[in-house]
Amino acid sequence: MFTDEQKIFINKKIEEGLTDYIVIANLLYNRDDLTGRSKEAKEIRNYLISTGFVKKEPKQRFSPTKEILTPAHQEFIDQNIQTGITPKQITELLFNQKFQGLENLNLFITPEYRAVHKYIKEKYPEFLVENESGVNQKYAVPRSLKTVMNKVNRWCGQDMNEDKLSLSHRKCLEKLLVYLASPRFVANYDSYTSSADKELFEAEFVRSTWDKPDLTTDEINLYVNVCMDYINLRQIDIKKNKVNEMFNDTQEQKDLTIRLTEILKTISEEYNQCAQRIDKSIQKLNGERSKRIDQHQQKNASILNLVELFQDEKERKMMIQIAEMQNQIVREEAEKFESMSSWKARILGISKEDAI
Repeated sequence: MFTDEQKIFINKKIEEGLTDYIVIANLLYNRDDLTGRSKEAKEIRNYLISTGFVKKEPKQRFSPTKEILTPAHQEFIDQNIQTGITPKQITELLFNQKFQGLENLNLFITPEYRAVHKYIKEKYPEFLVENESGVNQKYAVPRSLKTVMNKVNRWCGQDMNEDKLSLSHRKCLEKLLVYLASPRFVANYDSYTSSADKELFEAEFVRSTWDKPDLTTDEINLYVNVCMDYINLRQIDIKKNKVNEMFNDTQEQKDLTIRLTEILKTISEEYNQCAQRIDKSIQKLNGERSKRIDQHQQKNASILNLVELFQDEKERKMMIQIAEMQNQIVREEAEKFESMSSWKARILGISKEDAI
């Protein structure tokens, strides 16, 4: 099925933490269009199953779902959507009796909410509120170098070309494929309900990690924390702007302005704490990685010194060998003089030792 070189390539990618057979297929065949249904990807999946790296999952049987929204539900949405009501609020109103008594219910994952959200998104996209614009949009894990390269070019100010990738850039992009497939990154991306928050989270993660192919699992998780705090900063800033608008509109109401001032102070403290947490995390990440790089460079330096010493010793022996070869040539010429007739030697007045 695979040549020895291809098996070595696949095993190496698995050792580097890459277990997505579709990504491996695209890397192995230098493609970006292979999907899970392609012959090449299926062959790699079968190889991973046969070697025990991937477990075979049973086929899931899907039963047809009944229509959730009745004509009466749709009419209610049509009549109230322009009032600024959110899909979550509509779901709570329409299915209030069904959800009664259910504590800690995540409404966003219910079939009822998905049906309401889908209906509004398709028929009234202009009234879909921003903080629910990304509900149930699952993260599409990148599976080719071209995909992550486009993300890096877009968010990191790079201008890489797939046909002219340097070895270092290729290594960085391959590791970024692994980083973006990490379970914690995907889970946090999926947890956001706003499309803007999802994009910002992914963009900041790519900006922070794309040129660091040596990150450990703990460091990847810490970068996820930093990116989560970037989202928190954005949300706190939005909250602060809303309170400021309320403060400007109610300056004549003394009691309310005092209360809003206290709220603003609390929000500002929360903002500062979040910003300080980001700074500390980044300092920790840079410090630990810097130490690791220094240790690696010291090891490389010691190896380099050994190589230089070896090269010096090799060069010294080569010079000695050249000198011996030159002496051998001189000896051969002296032998010729020695074989001359004695009277010629006396006339020349030289001996073998003098010639040498």
